[in-house]
This record gives sequence, structure tokens and C-alpha cells, in this order.
Amino acid sequence: MSEQTTVTQGKGCARWFVRDGRLRSGWRVLLYLISARLVQLVAALVFGLAIAVILAGVWMNQGLTPEQLSRRLAAELANVGGPSPLGFGFRVWDTLSVLAVIWLFRRLLDKRSFASLGFQLSPGWWRDALAGFAVAVAMWLAVFALSLGLGAATVVGFAWDYQNALTLLGALVVGLLFNVFVGITEEADARGYMLQNLAEGIRFAPAVVVSSAYFGALHLLNPGAGLGSTIGIFFAGVLLAMGYYATGRLWFSIGMHAAWNFAEGPLFGFLVSGLDMGGLFRLDVTGPEWLMGGRFGPEAGALAVGVELVAIMALWGWASRRRMTNDK
Repeated sequence: MSEQTTVTQGKGCARWFVRDGRLRSGWRVLLYLISARLVQLVAALVFGLAIAVILAGVWMNQGLTPEQLSRRLAAELANVGGPSPLGFGFRVWDTLSVLAVIWLFRRLLDKRSFASLGFQLSPGWWRDALAGFAVAVAMWLAVFALSLGLGAATVVGFAWDYQNALTLLGALVVGLLFNVFVGITEEADARGYMLQNLAEGIRFAPAVVVSSAYFGALHLLNPGAGLGSTIGIFFAGVLLAMGYYATGRLWFSIGMHAAWNFAEGPLFGFLVSGLDMGGLFRLDVTGPEWLMGGRFGPEAGALAVGVELVAIMALWGWASRRRMTNDK
């Protein structure tokens, strides 16, 4: 009698952790969050240490003093967050680290293929990516035009006035590739693993809310971050989730994410989540913080959020029509 009761209780406890032969989605998400952030931290430390050793060796041979060496290393490593050659190298390294964690979790805990997360290369995948890219560029063109029209920003110069064509083209290419890797990493993380695993446990709409809040929180360490930026990035997360909802793949969202950062910074010259990525236009942003986002950039302001809300409704309508057509 006592032995039978113990077995029954064990099965009851197991139901809190296992469902359909897999660890329940909430536990998978929790383990993933801990593992992914830990791997990213270790990967960043390894990258920084390797770069520091290489640069220190080169500069010591050039006769730099320890004090000069320290200053130059600090300046170089401070640029890993932006689209510099060193920053691009770090971004590739970070992307590979995150994708490796997702692949392992997908295979070992989710017991699903990595491609089924939304990376299917079925016909039209590249059109999805280009469509998402075009949507984001159009959105930032609207933000740019509205900010100029409202007097919230003024063009005070152009990059081609003091950079030659080759240098300018190189900067744009590095900026584009940098943000493509940002798009891949953050979409695989937030709209890939987080959103889709959460949706298994709490349904899609609540999962969009939770994963978008998570996406907003990820940017709290960026320069100028605060409540306004978290709200703005939350709505950006909802927008990107609509791209996945409409297509069932991540390519549209990856294209939109890459173009979002690229158009905001390297093209139009706004700050991107608090980071200065340069730009074809030199802007003097004078609009109030509630409208233009202050030190974080327009993503934290009402103007960009308003454009996002329009795009969210448009993508929701597009997704609903596509699903109705497919169901017929």
C-alpha cells in the first residue's frame, strides 16, 4: 500500500516536468534562458581575451608603453557593440554561439529539428527576407520624413561630403552585414526559441506578449535605456512576431530586423538602441524625448511606436488573409 502510493505520487510530480515525452515548455525556456546568457557571456569573454592578446602582441612590437597599450585596448574593445570590423567579428562569433545553444536545445530537449524553428529553405524563403527588409526600410523612411516634417530633426550634413565613395560603400556593407547577423541572432532567440516554446504552453497571443517583454528587457543595458525604450522595443517585438505569424518562418522577421537597424542607423543616421552606427545623413535631433526617444534613439519615442502600430495592424491583416486563403 505504501509502495503503491509512492509510485503514484512520483507520477504526479513528473507531470509538472514532463509532457508528451519531453520536458515541459516552461522548463525548457527557463533552462534555455540561463544557458544562452551564460554561453554568450563566456563567448564574449573568450573573444575579448583573444583579441586583447593578439592586439597587445602587435602593439608591443611597435613599441607602445603599457599605459598606451591599455588605452588603445580599451578603445578598441569599446567598439565591439557597433559595426566596426572588430564589432563585425564579435557579432559573427556571438551569432554562432547562440545558434549552437539553440541547436542543442532543439535537438536534445525540444526533440525537434533546428529547421522547424522557422529556418526552412523551402521555395520563397528569400522573398520573405526581402519583403521584410523592404517593409522595415519603408517604415524608417516614414519616421525620417515625419521627423523632418514635424521639425523634430534637421539634416545638417551628408556623409559623402567628407568621405570618399569607397569608404562610404565599405561602411554601408559592414553595417548591413553586421545587422544581418544581429537579425539572425535575435530572431532565432526571441521569435524562434522563446516565442515558439512559450506558445506550446500558453498559446500564441500570450507568448507574443511575454517574448516581446523579454525582447524589451534584453535592451535595458543599452545606452539611454529606460521605461520608454523598453516599451518601444516591446512593440518592435510584437511587430517582428507578426512577421513570423504571417509566414510561419523566420526569414521575413530576420529581413525586417536587419533592415530596421540598418535603415535607422547607417542609412538615415539615427541612434540605434543607443548606439551610433553612423549614417548617410547627419541629423540634429531636437524633438522632445517622448517623441524622438532621447539618448536611446527614435525606437524609444512615440513617433516610431506609432509607425510600428500601423505596421502591426497591417501585418496582422495580411496574416489573417493569408491564413483564410490557405484554409479554403
